[in-house]
Amino acid sequence: MDETLLRRKMLACWHGKNIGGTLGGPYEGFPIINHLTFYDPVPEGGMPNDDLELQAMYAAALDKMDAPAVNRDILADIWLGHMNFLCDEYAVAMRNLQLGIRPPWCGQFDNWYINGMGAAIRSELWACLAPGNPTLAAQFAMEDACIDHDKDGIYAEVFFAALESMAFVETDLRKLIDGALALVPANSITAEGIRVACQTWDDTHDWLACRNRLFEQFGTEFKTDVRVNIPFTVLALLSGEGDFGKTICNAVNCGMDTDCTGATAGSIMGILNPDGIDERWMAPVGNELVVRTNCIQNLEFPATIEEFTEQILRLGRKIRSVAEAPETPKPDLTKFQFPIEYAWQKNLHWYEIHHKTQNWQTKMCDPIMGSMEVPEQYRGNGGQLLLRIPFQTPYDCEYTIVFNSATSNQVYLDPEVDVLHDDQHMLFGRQRLFLDDPLPNGFFSCTERPIIFGPTLGGAPLNQYRRHLPLKAGNHVLVVALEPLPQETRITWGFCFGIKSRLLHPTIPFSAQS
Repeated sequence: MDETLLRRKMLACWHGKNIGGTLGGPYEGFPIINHLTFYDPVPEGGMPNDDLELQAMYAAALDKMDAPAVNRDILADIWLGHMNFLCDEYAVAMRNLQLGIRPPWCGQFDNWYINGMGAAIRSELWACLAPGNPTLAAQFAMEDACIDHDKDGIYAEVFFAALESMAFVETDLRKLIDGALALVPANSITAEGIRVACQTWDDTHDWLACRNRLFEQFGTEFKTDVRVNIPFTVLALLSGEGDFGKTICNAVNCGMDTDCTGATAGSIMGILNPDGIDERWMAPVGNELVVRTNCIQNLEFPATIEEFTEQILRLGRKIRSVAEAPETPKPDLTKFQFPIEYAWQKNLHWYEIHHKTQNWQTKMCDPIMGSMEVPEQYRGNGGQLLLRIPFQTPYDCEYTIVFNSATSNQVYLDPEVDVLHDDQHMLFGRQRLFLDDPLPNGFFSCTERPIIFGPTLGGAPLNQYRRHLPLKAGNHVLVVALEPLPQETRITWGFCFGIKSRLLHPTIPFSAQS
């Protein structure tokens, strides 16, 4: 490709990424239809966004190397040296890496966020390192995505990296979508969502009807789920009809992970038509490369998008393939599990929990995720599952504790009494109020929709966490009472604790994780 055209396309890619992320940032996470036609509020500079910052991290770290190369081990070491985004899949992957679990296993183990958008938003770098070579871009993307994802979470980054790579040499959007789909498992939900987006748009040419169809079929309460956000981005590209502003607005107006869908749509439009980004979109964000140095540490970054583009062009001349690396055998992940105690009881009085007199049994659980089948006699009518979850705190300091379940629950810390009441040792609790029939996707339709989030210290539903909790170093225990409704056949929960943004393993000393 002509060097001048390549540079223009690449520069527009990153400007589009910055613009789309800034447009969508204020609306992130809400499952509603928006009505934007321009920035609201109008920014004074680009909005910080992990979508761009993580790729700047990779580029800066690779640029420091005498012989830069890409594979999962090299990228994982970059995480360990520089990554400080510790929420959702990032937090789980960092905890796993710190425990010595290498990729791809660190992206799979105990990770509720395997289908999150955290990898899909890192696709542009690989396309820019392999312009016009979608197979190589997809290989780069797979090496990257397996650090913190699995399955659809990986397929999403592969799809976008391949599409963006082809966009450097092909402008027909349908050919780009079909070509990228060929590199994604045809039976994956990601592929199905993309096909449905294309077919529904062809059938209706009605943006709203198509958006609602995609949300109904693929939406979950997980705001960053690729299985709905990728189809939303494809819909935006189709319905934008080649107009940069319309495309990124349509992406954000779909709702859910709006900064990511807007940023990816913007980057693709920039590659396809580098002259199509109007000055009215450029002027409010400018050309500064905004990187939060508290989130990405121990690296120096280019000051502008133009300098960042030149950095990637330099890397592209040096990195021509995926570097060879020894295969990582699957580790014995059971050694990272820990024992909890559980007991079933029938108790019609929710606040009378006789935790000391139970016939406790032991169950090995992953550090974050756990679940149990509910015996029929304990489904509703006062049936309760009691959990005793031990954990160790390394220092006298303030901690965050999260326990999250869709099942009604009350959480107590270090109880000293036999019968627990709501005013003694209780940290928090949550009660499901209404329930209809279970939905096919496993969630429940109810007036209050208390669903399980994969818990990390960055966020949890109200009444399912406590921050700034002063604890002494040593052994502690949570006692949790969960009360299933008659329709609940399985209880699923998530538990985590940590210092500020650092997840800790319940029973492994802090020094072993650092």
